[in-house]
Amino acid sequence: EELLRTLCDSLDQLKLSIDSIHLPPGDVGALLAALRYRLEPRLAAAGIEFEWAVDEVEPVEGLDALGMRQLQFLLFEAISNVLQHAQATVLRFEAGMQGKTVQLRVIDNGKGFDAVKHLPRSLAERSGAIGARLAVESRPGRTVVQLEFD
Repeated sequence: EELLRTLCDSLDQLKLSIDSIHLPPGDVGALLAALRYRLEPRLAAAGIEFEWAVDEVEPVEGLDALGMRQLQFLLFEAISNVLQHAQATVLRFEAGMQGKTVQLRVIDNGKGFDAVKHLPRSLAERSGAIGARLAVESRPGRTVVQLEFD
């Protein structure tokens, strides 16, 4: 089962990497749409309801092709953690503008974890590398991974 999950993750990452070649720099909305297209069937197969609350967002200046890939991997990791560990039945994507700030949120209704002790280091490293502020809140029934770009 773990081998199959790893293989599915690898195939999804490969497809997303190919998709990212065609994404305009800073176009977070297009990146989210590609993630939705590639991962919604996998979430459905896992019995996870997918909610989409994504408004139009401004392009993020300074988020070049490498930054877009880092963001893509960061979001994929958040989703993969939900699939592997959360035992969630709902995954929600939110995106919108708060003034001039682009805000992205990945929210699940899973079992939660201690976000202070067990914050995935790669999430913090990737968010720092792309100039995003990362906040993770978790408790049983609700985990939120939030990114903000100015």
